[in-house]
Order: sequence, then C-alpha cells, then structure tokens
Amino acid sequence: MRPRHLRRAAPPPLPVTLVDGRQDTAVDSFWTEHTVNSTPFATARKSARYLDWRFEEYPLFREFSGLWGDRAGETVLDYGCGPGDDLTGLALYSGAAHLIGLDVSASALGLTARRLALHGIAADRVTLRQVQDGTPEIPLEDASVDYVNCGGVLHHTSSPERLLAELRRVLRPDGRAFVMVYNSDSVWLHLYVAYEKMLHDEAYADLDLDEAFRRLTDGVECPISRHYSAERMTAICEQAGFSVRHAGGYLSRHELRQLETHWARAIADERLAEPHREFLRSLSFDAAGRPMIGGFHAGIGGVHHLRPLS
Repeated sequence: MRPRHLRRAAPPPLPVTLVDGRQDTAVDSFWTEHTVNSTPFATARKSARYLDWRFEEYPLFREFSGLWGDRAGETVLDYGCGPGDDLTGLALYSGAAHLIGLDVSASALGLTARRLALHGIAADRVTLRQVQDGTPEIPLEDASVDYVNCGGVLHHTSSPERLLAELRRVLRPDGRAFVMVYNSDSVWLHLYVAYEKMLHDEAYADLDLDEAFRRLTDGVECPISRHYSAERMTAICEQAGFSVRHAGGYLSRHELRQLETHWARAIADERLAEPHREFLRSLSFDAAGRPMIGGFHAGIGGVHHLRPLS
C-alpha cells in the first residue's frame, strides 16, 4: 500500500447546476433521500466493474437497451441519470461528444459528478443539471439532442406524458431514444407480486395489485411506481409524437429464481386470480430458458426504442 502522503488525491467533481428556490414534490424528496448506490466508488476500476455486474444481474438488459452503442460525435441526454451508471458507460464507451445528465436529486448528481471525474471525463464534455418533478420541462433547446437515454425513470414521475412530449421536443428529427419502464407482462408482477407476496405475506394481503407493486419495486416509501403493458406504453409514446419499437422485457435474476421455486405451485394454487395463473401457464421459454409471453421476453424491464414522427 502506498504511504498516505503518496496516495493519489480524488479528482475534484464536475460542476453541477442546481435549482434555486425549488419546491419539492414527494418524488423529488424521495429520490434525494433514497439515492441508489449512495456510496461513491473508490476507484474507476470498481466503477467500471459495476457496469458489467448490472448486465449480469439483468439478463438481456445489454441486448435490449443497446447500451452503449456508437454515439460518436453526438449529444446524448440521460434523463434521470441517478448516480451516473448509464452516463458513465456512455462517457466511456459510446464516443459521445457531449453528455447531459438531468435528475431531480442533488445527491445523485453529486455522485455522478464525482464518478465521471474519477474516470477522467473532461468537465467541458458534460453538463449536469437538476430538474424538478413538479415542473416537467427539460431545460434544453428544441432539436438539440441526438440520443435520449431514459431507463427506469418515467414510471416514477408525476407527469410521464408531459416528459415524453419534452423528450420529443429536444430530439433532433433523426434522433433516437431508449426508454425503459416497468413491464406489466412480467414474471415480477404475476408471480412475485401477485403470488409470492400477496398470497404469502400478510403485509401485502389486503392491498390491490398496483399498490403492492409500488411497494415492491423501489421501496415501500417510493411515492410513484407504475407498470405498463407494451400496448399502453406504445400508445402513450405515439401520443407524444414518437414511433415505437417494443423490444420486450429484460429480466432480473430475482425473477428467474422466482420461476425456479414458485412457478408450478402458483399455477396450481386456486387462490391466485385466474389472469395471473393464465399468464404463468402461457409462458414459453427461449433456448437459454428465459421466459417469454406473446413472443416477447417477460421480464420487469420493458424496453421501448423511439423515433420522432415527422
């Protein structure tokens, strides 16, 4: 180990623009107080290894999302960048010329700023700025962005339709967007929530499905956590001015474990409502044993690729 006086000092974080005089909604407050991965990475190597771990923990995430892709020379917006997972990967691997990270949480933006500096990302290549859930306007010019990354964010916001319209506004006519929202047609919803928790955990027994789902995704106190079918999300995106390609739902390791332990029992359990049993009976499996429904993978991460309609 190096002597303390010879150890390399942590690089200063990149600048972050915060909102003055903000009025927080419950969404702003929750994500400020419950920032994902709130412990800063000690080294760039550990930060990069975590990105690889995420792809391992969520089978098909890499394939369906297209991360990191070739964004050479482009301006990339990560809306709801959190502590900087995707933004870091995009900075390291995509070749993007300018990266914009927006988030409601000042603490998350601070983590992102430190993490990008840890990797030696130049400050003039990145803009980090706080936004507000209660004011769903994106502080960017019309048609100023080539690519939007918005993974795991819209289902937590107060105004997802308005935010989608804003994403459409800031995208260039030939731009592209990746959006992930929680998938209704998932093992998570029909097996873990409806069967494992609502039938076997008295804390969830008297809740309706949507309320149980909200509590079982990002914490009991998370104020908003919705799920969307492919059809519903497609309709919402089209209304905002996009054409849509649904890629399917990437999986979590948790869902795969649930299938191994509870799938057959859930189908046989007459206490489970018939729509859930029918969903589970209808599952097929790909060559790697991953569950599918209606020709798409049945994981929690519902992926949609968007293009602006002319």
